[in-house]
Amino acid sequence: MGIRNRRWSSGAAALALTAGATLAAVTVGAASAPADTGAACSAAYSIGWQTPSDSPPDFGVTVTVTNNSTYPISTWAVSWNFTAGQAIIAGSPYSATVVQNGTTVTATPGGSYNATLAPGASTTWGFHATFNGTGNPVPAVTCSGPSQGSSSAVLSGSLTPLGVNTASWDTNFVDPAISTDLNAAHTGLIRYPGGSWADEYLWQTNTAKGQTQPVDFAQYSSQVDSISGGQKFVTVNYGSDTAASAGAWAKQAATTPGQNVALWEIANENYGSWETDNHTGAHTAASYASNGLAYMQAIKAADPKAQICYDYGMDGGLAPGSGVDNWQSWNSTILQADAADIDCADVHWYPINGVPTESVQSIMELVDNIPAAAAEVKSTLSAYDPKAYFVVGETNMSQTANEWNEEPVGALFAAANALEWLSFGAQSVDWWDVHNYGSQTADFGMFSSATTGEPAMDTPYAPYYGYQLASKLAVSGAKVSTLNVATPNIYGYSSSRPGGSYAVLLANADPSNAYTVSTSSLGITSLSETEYAYSAAKPTIATSTFSGTSLTIPAESVVVLTDGSGSSPSASPSASPSHSSSPSASPSASPSSSPSSSPSASASGGSGGCTATWSVTNSWGGGFQLGFTVTASGTKAVSGWNVGYSWPGSQTVSQIWNATETQSGAAVTATNLSYNGALSPGGSTTFGLIGTGSTPSTLPNLSCTAH
Repeated sequence: MGIRNRRWSSGAAALALTAGATLAAVTVGAASAPADTGAACSAAYSIGWQTPSDSPPDFGVTVTVTNNSTYPISTWAVSWNFTAGQAIIAGSPYSATVVQNGTTVTATPGGSYNATLAPGASTTWGFHATFNGTGNPVPAVTCSGPSQGSSSAVLSGSLTPLGVNTASWDTNFVDPAISTDLNAAHTGLIRYPGGSWADEYLWQTNTAKGQTQPVDFAQYSSQVDSISGGQKFVTVNYGSDTAASAGAWAKQAATTPGQNVALWEIANENYGSWETDNHTGAHTAASYASNGLAYMQAIKAADPKAQICYDYGMDGGLAPGSGVDNWQSWNSTILQADAADIDCADVHWYPINGVPTESVQSIMELVDNIPAAAAEVKSTLSAYDPKAYFVVGETNMSQTANEWNEEPVGALFAAANALEWLSFGAQSVDWWDVHNYGSQTADFGMFSSATTGEPAMDTPYAPYYGYQLASKLAVSGAKVSTLNVATPNIYGYSSSRPGGSYAVLLANADPSNAYTVSTSSLGITSLSETEYAYSAAKPTIATSTFSGTSLTIPAESVVVLTDGSGSSPSASPSASPSHSSSPSASPSASPSSSPSSSPSASASGGSGGCTATWSVTNSWGGGFQLGFTVTASGTKAVSGWNVGYSWPGSQTVSQIWNATETQSGAAVTATNLSYNGALSPGGSTTFGLIGTGSTPSTLPNLSCTAH
């Protein structure tokens, strides 16, 4: 049908209402919250006009989204369920992308112009829809936006959780001081041969653009092997070399002692016109999917155990410094074509485009976009390649070298950025880069290059200290979690480390004020811990013994307490490495209090027994969120598990992460995914789900079967 021009001029609205339509409005959303607790936005849904006499009857809606948080948000999502047969008219939405699937409607920003909202700012969009001519109730609407979020992940993958980039042109990468310092910061996954330079680098001749390079593959390998837990992450030259050359590189790496590669990648940022790409249809998803497959297959033929990443296309609304035009199409085209040979997505995360004109607090608020970005990555992989995991192969605050990296906030950002990504499922987070040969007002590096007024060669810059502090928590096998701290400007993380010790990291983004928090609120139960502290006032790491019940976090600082006991007080779904989209915000503005009990049941089977415990982590009208923990309870390792239970009523599962589920009547069975089935004796993993219906107080017939 033709759409009348009813784009909300006062005359159009008045004309519509004189036809006998009623005006209704509803506003829902989470209350304001500090930067570390989420609850980012609210939405007001207003029926501006409706005309029952049209054929079919139609109506118009405006929705106003407001940023409720204390920090800027760079995206939002609004959703609701129609209950009376309403249908969005195709082509009518404006200033938003609106998708209807059955009765469920989801809307996201129309573009960057209305995705980013300052604290308290609003944007309005709308649509036309049809209805049955009689009932047109206003739906209950939810709004979710990026925040520090709440999540946890077990760092059970094979990759070192923290890493850094280097390049064949970095003469000083092989300095002994670099090995010593990276070893001290447990920063071991080293990406080579250097971002865009990778698509110029010819490994067999160790040349790029006709020039011999200072660091060849053998030298790089030797330096990486000198780092405890060092691993090689290699980007092959897709832009100007051949698939056969990539296969030969993989064969040499697999057969030469000391040169084994943990992770391969086909091209660097091939979606960008700044990259060298000599293929027909350069920089398109179709070309990369078609031509890149030959490189993947050549590597797999040379080393069947090789792990291969593709260039993930990032949403520019969340990361303007690394956004990809038509990012959804880029990812879906490549994954649908090449999923069988893709093991991993390489995410590049630069949340600022250009030189930051920022403040300490606004730079730290960039961390609040990570939950939404991680959710998009996991949703994409879940849809097209559920077996795949992801790494953050490049990250910094901006894609442009800047002075902020060298300031103390560089340490705060590096630490929080790494732990936030790890908590939301990244297998490793790799800083850009070791040296960047910049200046005292513009450098990317973890270490000084001694150029243009910089300090002595290899002097650590602030991001290095951030990684060194993050490494106290980011230990292989640890469960890292976001830690909600009820104090503005404090970003918190916890880690339940192998061996039973507990650690927390707190970053204070306030450049002027110190804050004090109770240790009990952080989940700490021990009487004393080892304290590590870095601040703008004392920009190096100081170590001491902490004892007491309250902890002071100085202005613009990072404080770590470790070697203690306790557990994270946050109840949140695991994200490691989730291949199903987990919720980034509560589906309700006012969740009810969660039951504190955690019923459990156990069973034995296969190579060892297991137990399952569960708890309600959130609930709202008509829905709830449950968290489950599966533990290998026997003396033998577990290679897989099934958790079974029955719903006490008519509940159903609408979403699940870190497991698959089947439901027959009231009976539900959850089964491990490929990456979280194997558990050593006493080891555990988690999964979670969103359910519809009334919140259960019991789960009858709860069982865990190992195999």
